[in-house]
Amino acid sequence: MNKSIKPTVWRLRTGADRRIRGGHPWTFSNELAESPKGHTPGAPVVLLDAKGGFLASGYGNPHSLIAFRALSFKSQEQEVCETEYLQRQLVKTWWQRHRLGFKSSFRWCYGEGDFLPGLVIDRYLVHQNGQMGQVFAVQILTAGMSAILQEPTSFFENLVQEIKEKNLSDFSWEQTAVVLRNDVQVRRLEGLEIEAPRVLKTIEGMNLSEIDIEIKNQVLMTTDLIEGQKTGFFLDQAHNISLLCDQLKTMEFPEGIVRVLDLCCYVGQWSTQITHVLQARGLKVEVTAVDVSDHALSFAAKNIERQGAVVNIRNLDVLKDLGSLPDRYFDVVIADPPAFIKAKKDVPTGRHAYLKLNTSAFKMVRKGGLVASCSCSGLFEEAEMIDVIRKAISRGENEARCIQHGGHSADHPVLLAFREGFYLKMFVHHVL
Repeated sequence: MNKSIKPTVWRLRTGADRRIRGGHPWTFSNELAESPKGHTPGAPVVLLDAKGGFLASGYGNPHSLIAFRALSFKSQEQEVCETEYLQRQLVKTWWQRHRLGFKSSFRWCYGEGDFLPGLVIDRYLVHQNGQMGQVFAVQILTAGMSAILQEPTSFFENLVQEIKEKNLSDFSWEQTAVVLRNDVQVRRLEGLEIEAPRVLKTIEGMNLSEIDIEIKNQVLMTTDLIEGQKTGFFLDQAHNISLLCDQLKTMEFPEGIVRVLDLCCYVGQWSTQITHVLQARGLKVEVTAVDVSDHALSFAAKNIERQGAVVNIRNLDVLKDLGSLPDRYFDVVIADPPAFIKAKKDVPTGRHAYLKLNTSAFKMVRKGGLVASCSCSGLFEEAEMIDVIRKAISRGENEARCIQHGGHSADHPVLLAFREGFYLKMFVHHVL
């Protein structure tokens, strides 16, 4: 962002300041005292209340329903739309993750949860050909963040140097790759183009399209960091997978074999880590991995087999084709679908899809088994999901108890004022 651009002052209508005073980072266009028309998308804004009192600093976009996004609620913080400010904030978020114990792969920046709306960064610790490195998968989702990060390559080069100097990372710029993943639909809401994935910086000798990333417990997962789903992996499920795996460490399996059904498996991270835990107990594991992507299934087979399980790969649509799988056969069923609800208009059909999938899951689990039910639809309220699972249990004439309740991992921090950040839901049920 050009430092010569001075922030525009916007005022709210009388009575429209309650939410942002409570710490919510968004202001909608109909809450402004005057039309934002003519404002350069993404240019800096200082937001005032109707009486002229300071509320927040951030950036504005006249073409978005969310007209203003806050970067700071502190009046003393100036020039928050500059790269220097962004660099300071990203060093802080890295330090916070480091303090919480995240040393391998983690979400480095989680938008509003880190007071950096419009920016998502996943940091992957990667292994290939006997060498290690780090990959930053970056999503720039708003016009404001796009304006700040006009030169992302040089920005991250400077940032890597500072993080290394502060002993927060051992990796140099030569050992760092940067992948820009601006291939997401939400950019259209900000008037931004959807772009094909781009490798801004690579690591010599590494193929980012098929690379091993290190996750919790030093388990390696092969995935595609260029064109894989989201940023190539789903780090948000780490906490939920750990909850389930902790249960499996002590659960009894009298037959000495555990049959796992992994629905919408992607690259198989649930069943890979489940296998890792169960094999350590000396148990045999059979995994049926289900997805609609042959590309993802090829990675899943590699990842799960590497941990020692027997793998059965099935390319199936979980809403249409699960009738080909046996009933009451699996000891553990994972139902972790993509978001069935992406807009408010999708709620009725999405709710039905969640009900159908979970009904199938509870139909296929054995008595005494576990079902993990997940939703990453932010517009699907937790109470609604609970009701869906209740109906799914009833339809299958099951008797089940909820034994675990999860959410996203600690590297996905959420502001209590920003309920939209609580998108991931997970419930584990024990079928009696």
